[in-house]
Amino acid sequence: MDKRFGAEGERGIAGGGLVSEESQRSLQLAEDLSRRGKHEESYAHLQIALKDPNNFDAYIQLALQVAPALSVQLLEVAEKRARDLLISCLGPDCFDDNGPCVGKFGDSGLLLTRPYMRVLGGLVRMCFYAEQYEKGSSSNTCIEALRLNPIGELYQRWWQPSLLIRTGRFADALFFCQVWMRHDTDRGIGSPIRGCTAFRAPNDKLLWPEVEEKYAKRAAVDMIYSAALAAFKLWGRSPLAAQLLRMAARNNPGVLANVMARRTRPTNGKRHFPLAGADMARDYLWVAQDLWMAPEVWTWVNEDAAVSALILKYCARPECAAQETKATQFRRCSGCQQVEYCGVSCQKTDWKRHKTDCNQRAELRKMMKNLNKNKETPRMLVLQGGLDEWF
Repeated sequence: MDKRFGAEGERGIAGGGLVSEESQRSLQLAEDLSRRGKHEESYAHLQIALKDPNNFDAYIQLALQVAPALSVQLLEVAEKRARDLLISCLGPDCFDDNGPCVGKFGDSGLLLTRPYMRVLGGLVRMCFYAEQYEKGSSSNTCIEALRLNPIGELYQRWWQPSLLIRTGRFADALFFCQVWMRHDTDRGIGSPIRGCTAFRAPNDKLLWPEVEEKYAKRAAVDMIYSAALAAFKLWGRSPLAAQLLRMAARNNPGVLANVMARRTRPTNGKRHFPLAGADMARDYLWVAQDLWMAPEVWTWVNEDAAVSALILKYCARPECAAQETKATQFRRCSGCQQVEYCGVSCQKTDWKRHKTDCNQRAELRKMMKNLNKNKETPRMLVLQGGLDEWF
């Protein structure tokens, strides 16, 4: 749904005709300057872009550059205006469950709805920054975005379980993860109804071994970890919580390694979902590490011997049998971010064998970063006179 590519890249925001060419041009300049760190110059072009009331992407760009609480207010204004515009253009039933548009928002056949979906995505993110978690998982943001487009490119479902856990909705979080893990690992299953926001009671039964194996290999990091945490919050040290925790450790041990080592929580995340590994772990930790650091949760994780066996790494040099005695003890290869060595000597000795694979993985990481150029910008701007002066 990135407006720089695809139909919007060719025809303009929302398919063209909604936003003036001058406003689009000014917004593009503002975004490009902001990515290069030239925030004051970006701000000047952003003021021009915002003169067009239909340029809702300009609201999003401004929200990235002001304090989180004000960002939420800005995007709430944009959400209401964009919603009213869609109702006037698509009809009063466009937001109804039984209407012609719900489930298709953001699709190529409804380009007009894409700015609205981006506003919802921005609002979820800014509510998270402002620690307004209840608002961030309410029907007007994450849940609403999923209802309108369950499989959208904004990946709102990756935020949802952690937000539900933060607001004490543990049963809803577990149900959500169970449905989406099944969907993501079995492509024969259709999209969940309303993006799985029509919540029901979760399943408390242990998974069959073949299902456990499949989820451990293929489930999304956010879903499998959130499922384990939600099960623990619901039923304590239950068999299902233990099963899910060990599956999560197999799926991406980097998350629990950082938790067990009490590493500092990342200060931001890309949420661009590369194929696997440290980037995905970092993104999830940015959203949820503090939930795992709660004393009762951390103790539960740390006292599980099976988890420790999965987390403590062996040296990647085949001839070396050294194993960590505590989480994150070994040095990770800085190129591929996928293997660990007990020391510099082993890493140098193994370089000839590891070089080809390392370079391939490093190129893949570089490619994924190039596909995701939307960099965060410092919250450096203060709007004089409040919102009324601008809007």
